[in-house]
Amino acid sequence: MATMGNSLLDRMERQDRAFAHKVCDGLREALGSAGVRLPSLGVERTATGAHLVQLGGVTPEVAGELAALVWAGAPYVRAVRGGEFTEAGPVSWSPGRGELLVDTATGRLGEFSGLDGRGALVLVPADGGAPWSVGRGAVRPPTRADLGAAS
Repeated sequence: MATMGNSLLDRMERQDRAFAHKVCDGLREALGSAGVRLPSLGVERTATGAHLVQLGGVTPEVAGELAALVWAGAPYVRAVRGGEFTEAGPVSWSPGRGELLVDTATGRLGEFSGLDGRGALVLVPADGGAPWSVGRGAVRPPTRADLGAAS
């Protein structure tokens, strides 16, 4: 009769696997609360025995949504890691001039035209109108649905 492995290494392997699955489930739940689904999200054991959370391939729209979530959550993550919680600080990311972006707070579509005096992005409505400023963490690339609604 085969005995279940109870060596320290076996226990550590089960603990690592359980932790990877717990983190994977938490990520799935967090992304789901933001309306993002990663169909290939799962846990994989590597040849070295490590358990890795595999995100899998995603469409450019989903990757853009993930980027927007990361930008929006960056101040919180810095605070949790021991920094002081403040609004998003200076970052090096800037979209290209004329790039279409969606203001996540209002759903408005606009073209990036530059930065204002505070470092916020200035968007010009694609259909004309007055420009407005929005924080770097409060924009995302447009989806096909966004482009269809704007035309």
